[in-house]
This record gives sequence, C-alpha cells and structure tokens, in this order.
Amino acid sequence: MKLTLKLLQNELDSYQNPSSTKEKDIVEAAENVFSELGFDGATTAELAKQANVTERTLFKYFPSKNDLYRRVLSGLLLSTIVPGHMSDLKERLQTLKPNFKEWYLSILKARYTAVAKEPKKLKLLLGALLFSKEFAEIFGNLWKINLYDTSVEAIEYFQQTGEIRKNLDPNQIVRASFSLAASFLITKFVLAPKYPIDPEKEMETIFSIFYEGIKNEK
Repeated sequence: MKLTLKLLQNELDSYQNPSSTKEKDIVEAAENVFSELGFDGATTAELAKQANVTERTLFKYFPSKNDLYRRVLSGLLLSTIVPGHMSDLKERLQTLKPNFKEWYLSILKARYTAVAKEPKKLKLLLGALLFSKEFAEIFGNLWKINLYDTSVEAIEYFQQTGEIRKNLDPNQIVRASFSLAASFLITKFVLAPKYPIDPEKEMETIFSIFYEGIKNEK
C-alpha cells in the first residue's frame, strides 16, 4: 500500500488513542526499536520482546511489521515533527532578531535543546527518510512549505539590511545553513553521542565558519 499523507493522517487518531495498554506499549517499544535498528533490522520477535508481549499478540494488533511502522511514522510526522519541531522552528524563523548572529544562534540552540530531549526521534526520522521514498517525499513537501520557504525570506531580509552578501543566492545560503545544522545534530546525537562535544562552543564555531563566508564586506 502506497504511503500517503492521508494514510498517515488516518493513522494519527489510533496513534494518539490506542485501543489498549498493550497496543500503547507495542507502539512505544516499536519507536525505540525502529530508531535503533531501522525497519529492516527490526524483527517482529524483537519488537514483541521489547513490548513484553508474544508475537501472536503483536500480530493481533498489527498484522504486519509494515502496519506497525506506518503507525509509528504517523506519530513521528504528525504528532511530533510537524506540530512540534516544525511549528516552533517556523515561528523562530519569522521572528527576526536585531542581528543575524543572534537570530541564527537562537534557532540552532533551540533545535539542539529540542532534539536533546528526544534523540530517538531524530534517529527514527533519519531512518524513515532513508528507508521510505514516499515518507521522504511527504516530509520534504512539509519541510519546504513550513521551513525552507520561510528561511529564504529571512535570508533575503538580512541581505536587504546589508548584513550578509547580496551576490549570493539566498536558496544556496539556506541549503548550506540547513546542512551545517543537520550535520551538527547528527554528529552529536547519532554518530558520536559519547564524544565530548561542548554544544555552546560547537554552535559558536559553526556560526563563525558559516558567517565568515556570507558576511558583507564593508
């Protein structure tokens, strides 16, 4: 069955209102297992084990691993990422600070704080984007509407104030900005979570590297 936004929206009510405690436990366990092992690595045996149920009980609620994964993705996309992270980030993008540095760092620090509370959500999102082309397309469309377009407008604003160079395409600046921020979060919470990274210093350095390339020479 093709994954669509409508299908995920139909799953959302079940995600938010599970029919029983067992179903709730299965979905919560699945979020952990899928985030750590990905879709291919998550076996039904492991999913059942982490939920403290038998595989027979697991299949009673979810006839296939795909059905369970779809339920998890509905929560990730429509209960966490879009209403939480995306709406918060969009508001921050639209609230232009007195200067570019304060604006940029406030957004980066807010993303770090949000992801630090639930790092498994980031792992789950990355796995879904890599595993499912359909999910990636759905997420990409929401990301463009909620974040990308707003980011371009913000960069154009700072170009007009004269704080950053006007001879650079604002779209390219935005893509570079997102790439740096995503790389930082992935390194900190996925690739090297135990590596002694000082978040404050790291974000200041990221800004310095980024800004030195786009600031307006006066």
